[in-house]
Amino acid sequence: MLDAVEAGIRLVEDDPKVLSVGLGGLPNLNGEVELDAAVMDGESLKAGAVGALKEIRHPISVARKVMELTPHVLLVGEGALSFAQTCGFRREQAWKPEAQERWRKSRAELDSTTKLHGQNDAYLDRIGEFSAKFPFPRPPASCDTVSAVAIDRRGKLAAGNSTTRLFMKLPGRVGDSPIIGAGLYADNRVGGAAATGIGEIAVVYCLSKRVCDLMAGGLKPHEACQTAIDETRLPRGYPGEVSVMALGKNGNPGAATSRQEGFAYAYQREDMAQPLALRAPLL
Repeated sequence: MLDAVEAGIRLVEDDPKVLSVGLGGLPNLNGEVELDAAVMDGESLKAGAVGALKEIRHPISVARKVMELTPHVLLVGEGALSFAQTCGFRREQAWKPEAQERWRKSRAELDSTTKLHGQNDAYLDRIGEFSAKFPFPRPPASCDTVSAVAIDRRGKLAAGNSTTRLFMKLPGRVGDSPIIGAGLYADNRVGGAAATGIGEIAVVYCLSKRVCDLMAGGLKPHEACQTAIDETRLPRGYPGEVSVMALGKNGNPGAATSRQEGFAYAYQREDMAQPLALRAPLL
């Protein structure tokens, strides 16, 4: 299952039309693309992840190497890059033109709004105002974290995800995607789940693990997702929306979202020629 999850996510990492995943996608405040990714094996509960990784085309594959070759779960920044190079991954630099243009315009507006060039402390103070005016700029609805949860006929589960998000984030910011229990979780005894949206929300609610715990308590995948998303609507300090999808240990799917436009995901069994396009409506 790990092979299937990794291969599927690599395809999206290579897709030039998807701005929020892969090398050259949506950059941080300084115009640098920092990548987050993770994988988890539902049988062993082993996991691997990378955060704020630069210049590597397939962060999902580096995350798997972290899981398989090290005693660690998460490597970040320069340490993640050094490890990737040790494993034979080649450094690359690339820009997706639309992402580059979006950053150029947003950065120009931030600079003209603050008018505090070179005054670092004051500049940082004004970034919050910029974020309030342009809350978490979002790519088209078809572009977000790519997540996958899979199960084989023996009941072995795996989960993975990969992303550049958030656009215009502070350098070094790590979201939920590489945080096991927040961005993803998999356990053969229960099922698996993966989240997308504003990572800070998924992190503070341990969203994916919460969904798996609710399934362990007897809820069906869609019920567990709905309950967990309802909980994120409680008063909180982070703005934005979040979605989560799940796959039960019997192979049944479910999803829920707090996004106004709903949340689209796909489901496919081995007896299906094509994946089934599903939509989790706003609750």
